[in-house]
Amino acid sequence: MFARLVSRTILFAALIAATVPALAGDQPQDPQVNQSFKPTVTTAASTRRINLPMSKSTIIDFDSDIRDILVANPAIADAVVRTNRRLYIIGNKYGVTNIYVYGANNHQIANIELQIQPDTATLEALLSRLIPQAQIRVEAVAGTLVLTGSVGSPTEAQQAFDMASKFLGDGSSGTTGSTTASTSSSGVQVINALKIRGKDQVMLRVVIAEVQRTAVKSLGIDLSAAVSAGLFSTVLSSTSAYPVNGTPVAGSSTAIGFGNSTNSVSATVTALEQDGLLKVLSEPTLTAISGEEATFLVGGEYPIPVASENNVVTVAFKKYGVGLGFIPVVLSDGRISLKVSTEVSEPSSEGAITVGSSTSTSSKLSITSLRVRRASSTVEMSSGSTMVMAGLISDDTRQAIAGTPGLMNLPILGTLFRSRDFQRSQTELAVFVQPVLVVPVAPGKLVRPDQNLAPASDAAANFLGRLNKVYRSTDRDPPGRYQGQYGFIYE
Repeated sequence: MFARLVSRTILFAALIAATVPALAGDQPQDPQVNQSFKPTVTTAASTRRINLPMSKSTIIDFDSDIRDILVANPAIADAVVRTNRRLYIIGNKYGVTNIYVYGANNHQIANIELQIQPDTATLEALLSRLIPQAQIRVEAVAGTLVLTGSVGSPTEAQQAFDMASKFLGDGSSGTTGSTTASTSSSGVQVINALKIRGKDQVMLRVVIAEVQRTAVKSLGIDLSAAVSAGLFSTVLSSTSAYPVNGTPVAGSSTAIGFGNSTNSVSATVTALEQDGLLKVLSEPTLTAISGEEATFLVGGEYPIPVASENNVVTVAFKKYGVGLGFIPVVLSDGRISLKVSTEVSEPSSEGAITVGSSTSTSSKLSITSLRVRRASSTVEMSSGSTMVMAGLISDDTRQAIAGTPGLMNLPILGTLFRSRDFQRSQTELAVFVQPVLVVPVAPGKLVRPDQNLAPASDAAANFLGRLNKVYRSTDRDPPGRYQGQYGFIYE
């Protein structure tokens, strides 16, 4: 009896020893994640968090059999069981959902919190390849794609924003606060939080070179004769006309005459030849930040009378001089887009008008005209290069011959009865623009135009006729030797 009780006790203990490992095996084990696309997985107790790019999948292997799966939002992700212990998760739509995995006896073996987000790694690689100078990071937060980091110019920031929007799909853009945001067709909002490392500064040099040459020639003879014979008298008069240049200036005519008490003959020979040369050279220089407008004007304002109500005349002022305005935009690879407008103007007597009473000189009012050379254009060029933005070559010739009909066509003698008026004007104008990327420098590296200008002493001004002091530099001589003549030059 005792032996039978001992055998039953041993058998019961063996059964318990065999049952305990089996019960331990029924406990849920942590699933092993096969990160084929390297999704981000964090473990907190029995909850798994996975960030998965859209249209990609990941595989999760479990140690126990899968009996049931519950997807909170099947439109965002699909969960497919290919074997008893392998789960496939496929992202369909941007968003957040969770997946519950159940084993035997309806026991929960996993809780997966899933976020389907844009493929930030692929987008970062794309931006790094297309904009190599920029340092851009892409983060996906709660259905929003945020671009952070730094770029070199506003153009690069806009390019990164456009590429991110196109990467997600076409969308409508707008501004939110100090950042730029757009919502794509997929429902993901793109926020541009990029910082510009430093705004480029552009210095624009404009050279306006103009040369005008004029030639005027006038030749005419005015005849006047009075002949008397008894009771008859005859008076002849021939006056030369100058329709091109107008009446020649005083001092260009010579009068010859002879006669007696009853007869007289006089002739006035008018001859004029005039050459003129005009050179205009303007070199305005202006600096502005990329994307900002800068204007420059050196000149003045002259009054123009303007009629108003109740016969009251007011005065308006018109600007003239050397003007420059431009808007630079720094592009990639050191290229600069320029919107330039330049003008050189001065008051002129050509085209001036006179208003008022024709009988009273006191009530006349003369209004000066304005001679203008203006150019406006948009160009694109590299830093330091030069382009001719505008140019003009003009050659005007005017000539007129007037005289007495019939007599003016006589050989040799016809010169006495005709006049010739000739005018020629040639103009050459060119506008050069040169944009240069600049950075501020130390004050000691800059030289003012008046830095070394000083008036001469009384002795030098009275005995040597000098207007300013003549000095030599005390700085160290530059290396090398001068070739040819050198020394102080003063013009």
